[in-house]
Amino acid sequence: MNTLIALGAPIAILLAYLATRPASPAREAARRAHRVSRHPALANLGDVRTRLDAELPGHQVDFVLARVARHGVDARTLWAWLDRFGAESLVVALAAGHGYAGMLRVLRDERPYDDGEARLLAGLSEPELFELAAA
Repeated sequence: MNTLIALGAPIAILLAYLATRPASPAREAARRAHRVSRHPALANLGDVRTRLDAELPGHQVDFVLARVARHGVDARTLWAWLDRFGAESLVVALAAGHGYAGMLRVLRDERPYDDGEARLLAGLSEPELFELAAA
């Protein structure tokens, strides 16, 4: 009986440790990305920033975050835009002058999104943003 207790206690402690240890940062980030992709309502600005960092050059990420702060665009709207149109399209739309209300109209299908028009307006209003991307 004592042998069973002597063997069972360390095994129980080891199992408890393995069940409660923190996950690695990479694993936790992958788990968060998967969860947010399945449940977009859980997205926050940190999730949006992580996705933008993975898909855009740094100067465009900074531009997007500055415009988002100025217009007060929420993370759920940004996530919906990224899922529907992509990160590059988000840069173009914000540079073309689409504010929060304009983005919502496009996402609600109240107004079609004309990528060609948006790219023309963005190139006129923020040419340095796209010249650096092309270089």
